Order: sequence, then C-alpha cells, then structure tokens
Amino acid sequence: MKSLSRKFLTAVLAASLMVCPMTALAAHPGDGSSEIENLKRRIETLEAERAEVKEEKESPLSLGSLADKIAVHGLIELEAMYNKPEGGDESSDLSLATVELGLDIQATDYLGGHILLLWEEGETEPVDLDEAVIRLTYPRPLWGVTAGFTGGKMYVPFGKFNSFMITDPLTLDLGETNQSAGLLTFEGEKWLLQAGAFSGETDTNGDNDTIDGWVAALEIQPTEQFGFGASLISDLAESDIELVADEALYDESVMAASAWISYQLGQFGLEAEYVTALDRFESALIGLSDLTGDRPSAWNLELAWMPSDRWQVAGRFEQADDFQNDVTRYGATASYGLLEHAVLAVEYLHSDAKGPDGAPDHTVTAQLAFEF
Repeated sequence: MKSLSRKFLTAVLAASLMVCPMTALAAHPGDGSSEIENLKRRIETLEAERAEVKEEKESPLSLGSLADKIAVHGLIELEAMYNKPEGGDESSDLSLATVELGLDIQATDYLGGHILLLWEEGETEPVDLDEAVIRLTYPRPLWGVTAGFTGGKMYVPFGKFNSFMITDPLTLDLGETNQSAGLLTFEGEKWLLQAGAFSGETDTNGDNDTIDGWVAALEIQPTEQFGFGASLISDLAESDIELVADEALYDESVMAASAWISYQLGQFGLEAEYVTALDRFESALIGLSDLTGDRPSAWNLELAWMPSDRWQVAGRFEQADDFQNDVTRYGATASYGLLEHAVLAVEYLHSDAKGPDGAPDHTVTAQLAFEF
C-alpha cells in the first residue's frame, strides 16, 4: 500500500513539474517568445563571427587572394597656360601638370590600406609618395557610432578645400598639411569626428623632435545636398606652404582654424571656406616666405551651375590677408565632359596683389584631365 502511495505521489509531482513551466509560459507568451528570438539572434551572430574567423584562418592573405580586393585609380592632367601681368612680359607654357596613381586595398571588412604616388612637373622629381596609410575599423558599431584608426602619411583633416576650378584655392595654399600621423575617427549616420597627433617638420626654437602636433575636425551632413564643418590644427607653420623660413626665429606655435560650407540645390552648387591663424607670427619672420603679415588668413567663395551631366560653369572670388601680398583673385571656369573619364576645362583668373610686385595679373589655363 505504501509502495502504491509513493508511486502515486511521484507521478503527481512529475506532472506538476511538467505543467508549471507550460503554465508560466502560457501566462506570458510574449516574454517567452521575445527571449527565444533574442537567443536565436545571439546564436546566429556568434556562429557568423566564428565562421568569419575560421575562414580568415583557413585562407591566409596572399597576392592571389588580394587580387579582387584591390582597386586601382589614377589621374593625368595636361595643362596649357598663358599669363599676362599688366606692365610686364607675357608668358606661356605647356606641361604635364599632374600624374597620380593610387591603390586602395580592403583586405577584410575591418582592415584596409591606401597608397598614392604623385608626380607634379617642377614640384616632385621623380615621384613622391604622397599618401600611404593603414586603416582599422572596429568590427561592430557602438550606439550607432563606428570607430576606426588611420595611421601613416596623409593629408591631415585640417580644412576641406572643395573647389570647382582648375587652380587650387588660396585656402588650400595656406592650410593644406601632409604629415605622418595617427588619427582616430568616430562616424555616425550624419557626422564624422576626427582627432589625431603628429610630430611635424617645423619646430619652435629650442624644441626637441617630439609628437607635439595635433589636429581635430568635425563634419556634419544633415542632408545629402548640405554639409558643413570646422577644424583646428596646433600649428599653422606645419602646412605645406612653409610659412617659417628660419626656425631660429620661431619661438611659439601658432594655432589655426578653418570652417567650410558645401551646398547643392538642383543644378547649382556653393562652396565657401575660411582659414585663419588664431595667433600672430613673430614680426622677424614676415617677408622671408609667403608670410607677408603676422596673422595670415584666406577665404574662398565659389558658385557653380551644372545644366547637364557634361557641362559645368563655375565662378570664384577669394582673398588672402597677411599672406601672398594680400592678393585678391576672381575668375571663372567652364568644363565639358568629352568622354566618360575625360574632361576638358578652360579657366580665367584675375589677380590683384598689394606691394611692389602686386601688379594686376591675367591668367588663362586650359586643362585636359583623364581620371580612371
């Protein structure tokens, strides 16, 4: 009898244990389903990551495996120029102005590199390694932000220098900076934040070779047609224009800032930028280089009309202060797409600078560019 009673109790207990979880699940069907779906997604994510790691281990990188991960691009520019300063002798020239050859390598979703070789007639002989960087990207976005690192020889993110014209704007002449640097990037859906450090090539008097240069930039893109941004650099003397001709006279770094706006409305485009030193250079340095004042700055304003995919007409007005004899320039460029990768452009620029060598100047440039 006792044995039968024990068997009965055991059966009841087992049935209760089976029924209770089902009852609890039935009482909260949504919670159980959500937990199961979350668990499935986590398992699928882990399996995908394990498969990716396994594939990378089983397929080591080689020239053969990288062949389909390399993109080659380049640029060839042939230019003809005519210059006539008022009261001076005219001149003309025909030159292969620019040759660029670049490689972009995306080994994995998280690892890539970029190499750019540059040749400019009269500037780089024979060829200059213009850019060479390694790019690392964190595998998963965090709170919608993608983090990354870029290290190597690069144009640091000071200034934007967008242009519709053939001739580079004065803002680029003043602020463009190519250095070996390390850069952290944080990118959201409509913004990009960059911050980095570099050693630099221009040191203040008595300064040792240390990593004391820095740069920071923020870009915001509210819409596809409109964007704006600002940037800071620890020392404007690090720019490629070489404002400091004698480091023995350079006692303190001069911080600089830039701000830009880019906007496109239908067939019309706008580019505007301002670059300025935030402090003053020593007076002893003035006149030894393109530095013709103690606080250099430059601004550029361009408007463009693009009536079709082939045609573009643009106008520019720009000015420099305490830099390149306070030159003022204005002009226009018309370009036509001959073929899918070839563009023919003609530009006229009028320059008017101050000082003894600042006579008004007229320059016409024709350019045939092939980009691939």
